[in-house]
Amino acid sequence: MQDKTISILGGGWLGSPLAEALENKGFIIKVSTASKANYERLIEEGKNAFQVKIQSASVTGNTVQSFLEADILIINITPNRDELEQEQFASLLPLIEASTIQKVLFVSSSSVYPNVNRSVSETEGIEVKSHHLYRSEQFLSHNAHFETTVVRMAGLIGGKRHPGRFFQRTGRIKNANAPVNLIHRADCIQIILQIIEQDAWGTVFNACSDTHPLKKDFYPVAAKSIGLEAAKIEIGTDSDFKIVDNQKIKRQLQLELIYPNLLELLKTGNWV
Repeated sequence: MQDKTISILGGGWLGSPLAEALENKGFIIKVSTASKANYERLIEEGKNAFQVKIQSASVTGNTVQSFLEADILIINITPNRDELEQEQFASLLPLIEASTIQKVLFVSSSSVYPNVNRSVSETEGIEVKSHHLYRSEQFLSHNAHFETTVVRMAGLIGGKRHPGRFFQRTGRIKNANAPVNLIHRADCIQIILQIIEQDAWGTVFNACSDTHPLKKDFYPVAAKSIGLEAAKIEIGTDSDFKIVDNQKIKRQLQLELIYPNLLELLKTGNWV
């Protein structure tokens, strides 16, 4: 059995099954959500749930200190990009510093990389410095009170988040010659588990599937797999893309993805 307590800030699509996976590994888990409805859902699921809302000027919730009584904090909420003048986690930081938290895992996004029409890795230093997620990464990583690992997730899919529905609202797949950068929720959870179990702290990882089919090849298959009509393909005249390199995380954690080829997964019809 593990003796570490892990608090997960954000108990939604990823946070809730992540909490269950960590509990199955023997960790003591606390999970929070900003909404009352999700809080009640988590309680019904038997989770040790807390209602916590993070804003740049305040942290609300009458059990925040209890929620932060843990060894590891997983931040799985998206900072508000509209709060440009002040870092959204500024209000949370002194509470973490005063807590027992020793390690922080921040779920970020590969959107911090610009479209440079080639592969991008963690060591290049080409991130968009003004990006709200990159600013949050730096804000947390530079704090000496705890050690932070950042995981830059590619587009998140799995469960009800099926890529076959992605372009149904607009009916158009723009820049269709661009490669896709996606990762399945099962691999997101596996990666987070391995970071914790292997004590892989103080670093930055990209998290993405192994293969990068073109949008024009991937999304029509995705739509067809759930009986939807494919959106109209728009090739465009200019290339505008990036390919998220996942070699560092696979090498350092000696990791093989559960779903390395998402196009093949769609073709099997066994969506999970």
